[in-house]
Amino acid sequence: MGRGGLYSGFEAYRVLTAEDIKRALQHGVVALDTNVLLNLYRYNEKTVDDLLRVAEAAAERLFVPHQVVREFWRNRQSVIASLGSASRDAQAALAKNSTSTKDAITRWAKSVALPGAERANLTKEVDDFYDGLRERVGEEPIRVSAHAPTSEDSLLARLEQLLEDSVGPALSEEDWKKAVEEGERRVENSIPPGYMDVEKLESDLPEGASGDYLVWHQLLLEGGERGVDLVLVTADTKEDWWNRADRGSIIGARHELVDEYLQATKCRFFLLEPADLIKHSSALNVGTSLESVHDIERVRDEEPEHVPWSADAARAVLRELDSQGHTQADVIREAIANGGRISRARVYELDNRDESQMLRGFTRPVKRVTAELQAKGDVPYGVPALLDAVYETGVKSSHFAVPHEVVGLLGEERPI
Repeated sequence: MGRGGLYSGFEAYRVLTAEDIKRALQHGVVALDTNVLLNLYRYNEKTVDDLLRVAEAAAERLFVPHQVVREFWRNRQSVIASLGSASRDAQAALAKNSTSTKDAITRWAKSVALPGAERANLTKEVDDFYDGLRERVGEEPIRVSAHAPTSEDSLLARLEQLLEDSVGPALSEEDWKKAVEEGERRVENSIPPGYMDVEKLESDLPEGASGDYLVWHQLLLEGGERGVDLVLVTADTKEDWWNRADRGSIIGARHELVDEYLQATKCRFFLLEPADLIKHSSALNVGTSLESVHDIERVRDEEPEHVPWSADAARAVLRELDSQGHTQADVIREAIANGGRISRARVYELDNRDESQMLRGFTRPVKRVTAELQAKGDVPYGVPALLDAVYETGVKSSHFAVPHEVVGLLGEERPI
């Protein structure tokens, strides 16, 4: 073997320049991740237009892995349904508080024999106050309903045109199974990408925790076939994709991924966040707005909204699970009685399940019933999972947990 230089075998350690990214955007494959497509529903219209115009400028080299489209359709309706939930919840709370305030005033007025005219004035003041608050909160504009025909979704129409002939083929059943097995092996051995999704090993997803690896596998196939650099635009900022400095700042793709792509294709692999794509849009001769960058960063930096459970909502889920004969209702009740957790072994006992079996999909009925009741308005959008698998060590859940707030709400109650 001949001698090499400083970067021989260590190419992944190069910190890329703006010129490197420019050339990759101009000549390489530009791939979009699931979260980029789904976040288009969360961005404002100007941001959506800027991102899609940049993607359209690279249309001949645009690529979307089949797994990305699978995940997009799987999650699209829930993303749309959750939009505007904060405004809806605020409006409902204001209406409820308005009614309770007027009821309290009426009871007080009767107790002190307040004249009817004065009582009416107080009630009007309450109405004016809450009407003003409701007007200020307003209603967030929802561009499309989750239940509307897809033909009425203008964003879908634009994506359909953009992605024509750009979506990769599905893997054969045999190749898909092999890829899922490899993804699970990587998760179990903390090999990127995807090992941060360890909690999905026992999920009800057909691919389990291998979703990120399926995307990566299809990117490798596409890059190998084309033999060019590849830029993946993703809003996923987890450490199993990105190389981070000591203080957490992102400085490029994981070295392992850069090396693997290089070995498979002899070319370079780049990761960009959606805001980075906007910042480098001039490489594709597209003008974009700095406000779009701010909008993307707003969505990226938003803490996931935590909507609390109410006692009535939790009871509604438990009643529905009972009516459908699901053991999960008993598991949730026992977890509540135990302060919020129940051991994996106890779940096997309650479910009359052999411990040689995986618990994959065990929380599925709870999630499905919760979603059904959300659609009916009985459970608010944004609540945490009522039953969740917890992984303390290893690749099997150590126990299952319910939210602490639910323990506080129902912990002193008799069995529901």
